[in-house]
Amino acid sequence: MFDLPTYQALLAAVDAAVTPNQKGDRFEELCEYLLTKLTGVNIEARDPLMASEELDLVLWNAQTEEVLKPFDNTILVECKNWSSAVGAPAFDSFISKMRRRSLKTGIFIAANGVTGDFLNGNGNDGAIDIIKSSLAEGIRVIIINRTDMDAIANVDALRTLIKKRYCGLFIHRPFNN
Repeated sequence: MFDLPTYQALLAAVDAAVTPNQKGDRFEELCEYLLTKLTGVNIEARDPLMASEELDLVLWNAQTEEVLKPFDNTILVECKNWSSAVGAPAFDSFISKMRRRSLKTGIFIAANGVTGDFLNGNGNDGAIDIIKSSLAEGIRVIIINRTDMDAIANVDALRTLIKKRYCGLFIHRPFNN
């Protein structure tokens, strides 16, 4: 069950982290807590050791949560607690991990969002362009940022956010509010 004081303590722990490792670990803990409050979602792996690449979270989606029914049974989650927006190379690396596993849906949680701003006429470049081109392959990745996370007060707010972000992909509004 989602507990707001616990969630707020995890947000505070992210803010209090000092080293890059602490920042990454606390952010992954926050993301894990939040996503496992959805019905039928379990963490199957966190930072699994692999020879050639890194995964942050691997979720099992039992398809019992209505908002996650369009998602694969296995969902990769990338967690980036960077001080700036995540650029195209890092986002493309995540898409490549999905491709190698024949996955079509993923979640990218980036504290400061991703680069590119086609919505406001400021260009199609950056990670936003990767989102658009991936859609042509049937790959759908929702983006969640720290502002989104700060606004979540209960699991229904998370469900609403996921639904809006997922639907927003199809109208080229990945940050549809």
